[in-house]
Amino acid sequence: MPLRYLNADQVRITRDEDALYPRVEILDEQVVLEATFRRAFPQRHAEKYISIRDGANKEVAILVDAQPLDGESLEVLRHELDRRYFTPLIDRILTLNQEAGMWKFSVTTQRGNFEFFVRNWRESAIEISPNRWVIYSVDGARYEIANLETLDNGSQKLLDQLL
Repeated sequence: MPLRYLNADQVRITRDEDALYPRVEILDEQVVLEATFRRAFPQRHAEKYISIRDGANKEVAILVDAQPLDGESLEVLRHELDRRYFTPLIDRILTLNQEAGMWKFSVTTQRGNFEFFVRNWRESAIEISPNRWVIYSVDGARYEIANLETLDNGSQKLLDQLL
């Protein structure tokens, strides 16, 4: 089946108050219940080329550009994408200790303080560009260090244990 591309005027996204997932109406064509969304280009084009998937995680279509969506649709979509791609930016590493074969991080982010565990640093941390790192915790959460060089000296010294 060929990949379908949709413009914003062909799509309406709603969410009932008690529903777990939003509903996508492809106007005059079909309704996707239990819709989920994925960004094709999460770093460069956060609101373009959004994959619309059904409850079985099968891709139904690609929304070319979310910006022109009506207000409610855009609000629901942004909420869902923010929930899926939530990645706190680490401002400071307060402590970094080894516990039970894992590294325990205690950090400060733009959304408050977090504690998380990393099992294997080499498999759980990815340098996505020079000095920019994404760290995956054992529970699947993502944390980002935007630039190692801008961290305070204490944070950099703690990270020296791993780098």
